[in-house]
Amino acid sequence: MRRPSRPRRRHVLAVLPSAALAGCAPTAEQQAAAFMPSAAATALRARQSRRFDTADRELMLQSTVGALQDLGYLIEETQAAHGVVVGTKNTSGRVRAQVVLRPGADGRSILVRATFQTIVPRPGAMIAMGETLEDPAIYQGFFEKLAQSAFLTAHEI
Repeated sequence: MRRPSRPRRRHVLAVLPSAALAGCAPTAEQQAAAFMPSAAATALRARQSRRFDTADRELMLQSTVGALQDLGYLIEETQAAHGVVVGTKNTSGRVRAQVVLRPGADGRSILVRATFQTIVPRPGAMIAMGETLEDPAIYQGFFEKLAQSAFLTAHEI
């Protein structure tokens, strides 16, 4: 009885992974679904976002910094050109706030999106992880404070 030569075995082994991957190829529906946000993600984005009826970006940046400071955050970074403000607050744990401002589609408003995360240190890792806070009260409180700050800043009070 003759044993098959090694090249045949290699050929068979080379075909097996590609055959397995072909069976795993996503359908068009699966590909489309990958780019559709879940209902939970959409609801979270709605809580994190507000539209303000002003095109004054500088006013909104100043108001954002003021609102975060009023809430006890230490401003760590501002990128005025990109509309980004980042701050942290040390309470029972470390909380990081990231706020992004961008012009509305109508050109007369500014969209503000805030994300609050608890910073979770990872032992032995150089970078800590952030877990997004989803409590609606946190976002509602921030946007109320931001609206007050924008009003006071606009009226130079």
